[in-house]
Amino acid sequence: MIQADYDKFCRHHGAIMSLEDFAANVWAAPDRQRKRTTRRRMPKAIEDWFLRPQREGLGQEIGLAIRDARAEEMAEHATDLAGQRERLAINEAKLATKPTKTASEEVRKASNKIAQIERWITDAERVQQLPRDFRFFPQWWVPVMVMEDDQLVVKPMRYQLRKPGLPASADWIEGKTLPSGKKSPRRLSGTYNARRDNLTRYWKSQFGHKHGVLVIDSFFENVSLHKAEGRPLAPGEPHLGVEIQFTPEPREPMLIACIWDHWQGAEEAPFDSFAFITDDPPPEVAAAGHDRIPIRLQMDNLMAWLTPQGRSLEELQAILDNRPEAFYGHTIPKAA
Repeated sequence: MIQADYDKFCRHHGAIMSLEDFAANVWAAPDRQRKRTTRRRMPKAIEDWFLRPQREGLGQEIGLAIRDARAEEMAEHATDLAGQRERLAINEAKLATKPTKTASEEVRKASNKIAQIERWITDAERVQQLPRDFRFFPQWWVPVMVMEDDQLVVKPMRYQLRKPGLPASADWIEGKTLPSGKKSPRRLSGTYNARRDNLTRYWKSQFGHKHGVLVIDSFFENVSLHKAEGRPLAPGEPHLGVEIQFTPEPREPMLIACIWDHWQGAEEAPFDSFAFITDDPPPEVAAAGHDRIPIRLQMDNLMAWLTPQGRSLEELQAILDNRPEAFYGHTIPKAA
């Protein structure tokens, strides 16, 4: 969950926002004459930054482009909503005359889709921000602070690091063929997190060279329900997964250590991407059923972390060891 006052934090440290980099997430061409066919996903709260009054210039252009894109999406949602309502009405009529499994399933699917589209429309129109507006997921774009030419810069990066030279397919792990002959769905590779014990091997071209920080309030993990509740699995009880939210006490912004890099290739437009650095968890996180935690930095180590050039690996590892003391309580979030 991205920190709500991220822009305030950046102003405090004298960081500037790279509007050109943010603009690249809206327009497909550098001259800003052609919009992207598919907008890159980022938390609603971040897009809303640009919808506030802006000085004339690129920031204002970005805000106008976001408004236009949202208007186009609203029109598409309205069309889809009408289609789903017609689908629902047709199959409800079928059920009223001759109940069938097919019609019942169509009613269920149409009802679920209508609820989803209505939520999208409500979110797009809503001005008041909700906690879910600050959430992000792998392959979403969020602001990362880096050092460029002796200046702190905030630029959008994709939350999943693709190393230079790798194909786009490296972002995924292909499914396996099951005994039934069907293939399991592909899933994202784990390169949105960089294990600390792998920094000097797989991530050696980024660690000690390209460091960043992300400011978050809390983080979410998927664990087994019985572990989240601190109890053993009951006899005959199925394994159920649950998403839990970890928040530090005392509550304060968390500076998360990241590594990043720039990718370019023939498959898509160039982009920057990053990964959290993770390590073994403290006892309370392990007791909740999770085996990793993002590494937090001490505020005093911010500048040292962002300027790794010329520093020894031992010094950088010591920075990762020096973490704020906190207890990470967890809650099972309710549906938004």
